[in-house]
Amino acid sequence: MSLSIYHNYFGSSLANRANLQFGRLIKTMEQLSSGLRINWASDGPADLVISEQMRSQIASLNQRIENTTLQIAKYETASAAVGGLRSHLTELRSLAVAAANEGGNSQSAQEALAIQGQNVVNSYNSLADSAEFNGMALLDGSEGALADITSLEGIDFSSAASAEESLARIDEAMAELDGVQTNLGSTQKNELEASRAAMQVKHQNLVAAESQIRDADIFATYSSFIGEMLQMKMSLALMAHSSLTSNSVLGLFGSK
Repeated sequence: MSLSIYHNYFGSSLANRANLQFGRLIKTMEQLSSGLRINWASDGPADLVISEQMRSQIASLNQRIENTTLQIAKYETASAAVGGLRSHLTELRSLAVAAANEGGNSQSAQEALAIQGQNVVNSYNSLADSAEFNGMALLDGSEGALADITSLEGIDFSSAASAEESLARIDEAMAELDGVQTNLGSTQKNELEASRAAMQVKHQNLVAAESQIRDADIFATYSSFIGEMLQMKMSLALMAHSSLTSNSVLGLFGSK
């Protein structure tokens, strides 16, 4: 092999190789630090496009899941309000049975039952009118409401006869609430919760697929990093030993 004073071709080749290895080393370090195989479009243009499309779908699914969860909370609030109404009717029916005890109540006791019954009726109607979620009425039949609860009227415990008649109205109100509660629960379970569960499964699958495309295999990437580090050190060592100056070449011939 010929030796040249002015050009070290072997050293230049090693320098070029070291530059390439350094670039690969930097890229691997970037992948390790970010946890991503694709950080720039140049890392995989087609894969990046597919990954971004999947991320858009994932973001949309997240919002749809959040919207559905909000709807479920609305139905749960309405169901809880209906449960409260049912408790009022249970109490009211007990009062009605007590007030219908002909000949068993004194005048003052009958009046007390009538007053107490009217208080329960007022609470019932107030709850039906005021039940809301996020500022929207739930049970008054208005736009966006989930049910239309009929106001409780005609309840009178002032006498045993009127209390007996009131029992039928209370039972009708109970039947109405049972129907509303069934509809609320059925819609929540069979539509909203089922839809959310399906979207969550789809979300998990998309996240896993996007991860396969974009995320770095840390074990494989770290192994590559170790290998590239060793190659880089070897290249630098060879460059150090191959650097021949003009004086060192002339020194081979005994020149000072």
